[in-house]
Amino acid sequence: MKASLNEESGLFIYPHEIGEDVCERIIRLASNEWESSEVESDLGSDVLDTSLRKSEVFWTREEWLRALVWSYMDAYNEVSGLSYDIRSVEPLQVTKYGIGGFYDFHIDGFGSSKWEVGGSVRKISMTIELSEDYEGGEFQVARCRKGRIEIETIDKGRGTVILFPSVLEHRVLHVTSGVRYSLVAWFTGPSFR
Repeated sequence: MKASLNEESGLFIYPHEIGEDVCERIIRLASNEWESSEVESDLGSDVLDTSLRKSEVFWTREEWLRALVWSYMDAYNEVSGLSYDIRSVEPLQVTKYGIGGFYDFHIDGFGSSKWEVGGSVRKISMTIELSEDYEGGEFQVARCRKGRIEIETIDKGRGTVILFPSVLEHRVLHVTSGVRYSLVAWFTGPSFR
């Protein structure tokens, strides 16, 4: 596993790490069982915010896939020096962004008890790019540095594995042609103390 770590953002990237055959196998898991993605509005849990995200998703608990993503999280957790207490991974999400699909800036979790689900919080997030024959759809992260917002665009690459702390702001820009597929995983553990 060859990877690069950005020590300021905590972003860890394994370029072109997962083979094409595995990427295709993951996409095929969804076949035609896609459902619309949903993001809760700031107005409450019964109101969906369609201005934040447009994509389709498929959820899976495939054990071989969980083992695959766990190995990358484990390496990241050690090399990054985070050493988070990780105890599980949520069901994995295969995401499909068609033309016009996007997901605006958001975080996956704060790691505090306010964000607990079943006694766990999201601590590490992962995305694996499953395709690269699309335009737009760039994956970006943002952070504040010396009072200025810095946005970093990650190079596209089928099979690229990206890991980061779940508190890091990130987004997927609008896809302008083709279809962008990705696999998303959230690794959880007890709230930070």
